[in-house]
Amino acid sequence: MWGRWVMAAGGLFALLVTPPFALSYFSAYPMPNEAPPTWLAALGPSLTTAGLLDAGSAAVYDRYGLLYLASWLIGIVGLIGVLSSQWVRFSRPLRHVWLVAVGCLIVVALGIFGDYGLPDEVGSLSGFALTWIGLVAAAVAFAFLGRTLRREFRVSWRVAWGIGVLGAVSIIVGFLLVRHIPSGPCLGFVVVGLIAGVTHPWREAAD
Repeated sequence: MWGRWVMAAGGLFALLVTPPFALSYFSAYPMPNEAPPTWLAALGPSLTTAGLLDAGSAAVYDRYGLLYLASWLIGIVGLIGVLSSQWVRFSRPLRHVWLVAVGCLIVVALGIFGDYGLPDEVGSLSGFALTWIGLVAAAVAFAFLGRTLRREFRVSWRVAWGIGVLGAVSIIVGFLLVRHIPSGPCLGFVVVGLIAGVTHPWREAAD
């Protein structure tokens, strides 16, 4: 099943891009009341030595934004591949919930593109807003998704709750860990995409 491996690759790519992406932000747009978390700042010297950081460069920051966008899109393509293999098993309500959830993730991608792929005067504010709209909408969609999977496939309460709170946890905990948007609030989705792609948790349900 190609979808799971593509989804995992997108998650891994996003995880690898996250540290230099976030640190490039703090370097390109220094503010007195903003600083990277300790674990992230500790990676700075090594990333600089490796040539992955360019102090104060907004252009480098934008390039990392586009790399992050690429990883996010790879993950979405993988997720679509996974869903296509299971689609015949889904009821109409579950299909609708999945379509909304994937649509929200695509809105996030459009926001990232607006923020980093268009000139600042054209897409910066609108891209930032779209990213947040997509993330908040995804949090709501995944809450409904967890409930629907519990009702239709009798997945365990732990799995249902995990899916249901994924968006909210990703936004809150991810931002606190990274202190950068979008890589922080997207962190939970990225980690779950990687783990799910590698472990194939829907296999047992299909048996």
